[in-house]
Order: sequence, then C-alpha cells, then structure tokens
Amino acid sequence: MSRQQGADSGKRARMATIDVDKLRDYMTDYFGTAMFNSYPAAILDLSGIESMSGHELCQKAESLGIDLRDFEIRETNLPE
Repeated sequence: MSRQQGADSGKRARMATIDVDKLRDYMTDYFGTAMFNSYPAAILDLSGIESMSGHELCQKAESLGIDLRDFEIRETNLPE
C-alpha cells in the first residue's frame, strides 16, 4: 500500500450545492436584525452581503457560525 492510498483510502470529498439566494436572504435578515438591536455597525456587513459572490457569502456565513447544511440543495429537491 502506498502512502497516497493510505491517506485518502479511496474516498472522495462531496461538495454540496448551496442555495445562495436563500443564504443571502437569511444573512440579510440576520444583519438587519442586528442593526436594529443596538448594533448599528451591522449596516456595513448588510451592505456587503448584496455584492458578495456565492463563495464569499459562504465564507462569511461560516465565519459567523452559520451551518451551511441548512442551505444545501439536496438531490431530492432538484427537478427531473
């Protein structure tokens, strides 16, 4: 057995597809609520949410502890 075989054991990482629109809406609500609850600096984050790419949005969500699995598009939800 080579080192490489032992390292990955033949397993492949699965990449999830995230519903970016749903995540963006959630984060808009998240920062909007923070802004009106004694955290006015949230307006800076709120203004950036609209211009973020899907990748940037996911990174920001993860840094805030948001579970991206809640926004995962599962194969059963895809049209045939």
